[in-house]
Amino acid sequence: MKNVIILGVSLCLGLSGMAYAAQAARQGTTAPIVAEAERHVAATQPEPGAMAFRNVVVHGMDGASVVCGEMAARGAPAGSVYMKFGYVQGQDDPVVFSGRDVPQKVSFNEVNSWLNDSIKLEDLEEMGCVPKGTYHSYNERLNRVMSQRKQFGVN
Repeated sequence: MKNVIILGVSLCLGLSGMAYAAQAARQGTTAPIVAEAERHVAATQPEPGAMAFRNVVVHGMDGASVVCGEMAARGAPAGSVYMKFGYVQGQDDPVVFSGRDVPQKVSFNEVNSWLNDSIKLEDLEEMGCVPKGTYHSYNERLNRVMSQRKQFGVN
C-alpha cells in the first residue's frame, strides 16, 4: 500500500513538472513577442512607462504572430477602462482602441475622433483580438447617436 501511495505521489509530481516545463517553453517562445508588443503599444501613450497590461495572448494569423490584450495606466482605480490593443509582430503601428462607451451625444468637434476609434475596433476584430460582431454592435450604437445630433444648429 505504501508503495502505491508513493507511486501515485511521484506520478502527480512528475505530471505537474511536465506541465510546468511545457508552460515555460510556451512562455519562452512568446515572451519576446509580448515584450515587443507591450513596448510598441505603450509608446502610443503620453507616459509609456506607466502602463499596465493584462489578458495578453499571442496567436497566429496569415503567417504572422499577433499579440492582443488590454492596457491601462498603472495604478488606475478599480473599474477603470482598459484599452484593447492588437500588434502584429514586426510592425511599428499597433492598434489601440480606447474602450470608451458611446455617449448619448457626440459634439461636432469630436466626430472624427469617434469615427477613427470605431475603425480601430474594426481592425482589432479583423486581427482576432475582439469577438466577431463587436465592431458591428459598437458601430450601430455610434451611428444611432450620430444620426440624432444637430449639425450647424439644424436637425
